[in-house]
Amino acid sequence: MLLAKTELWQYGSDAPDQQQVLALDAATGEVYEPELEAMLQDRKDKQCALRVTDAGFSSDKNVIILVRAKFSTAHEVDETESGVPTAKRCGDTEETWSFNYATGEVKQVGNTEPSHLFKKFLPNRQAK
Repeated sequence: MLLAKTELWQYGSDAPDQQQVLALDAATGEVYEPELEAMLQDRKDKQCALRVTDAGFSSDKNVIILVRAKFSTAHEVDETESGVPTAKRCGDTEETWSFNYATGEVKQVGNTEPSHLFKKFLPNRQAK
């Protein structure tokens, strides 16, 4: 299982960039894309933006992808956060979310949850 973080932006534009995390299953060729917008569901009445800061696998036996993201108040390029009504502000936090590949469950977990680069480890077969 390979995990990749992508970013898309428009050169010469003030449009916000878009990020995504992809998990590629080398055995089947299947690509799983965690729905990052799910992290904003409880904030749908606020002007929030998120930026992925890290991604990895949990230590669980199932394939669970952990995504760490920084949340902030979204505003226009020529504005500041103070121009956004207080009730619409998102705040400035970092959170870790888990995306279960098998069940589709999405939930917030503690920021201390360890994130691993590799899901499966194959021992070095040349060592004897």
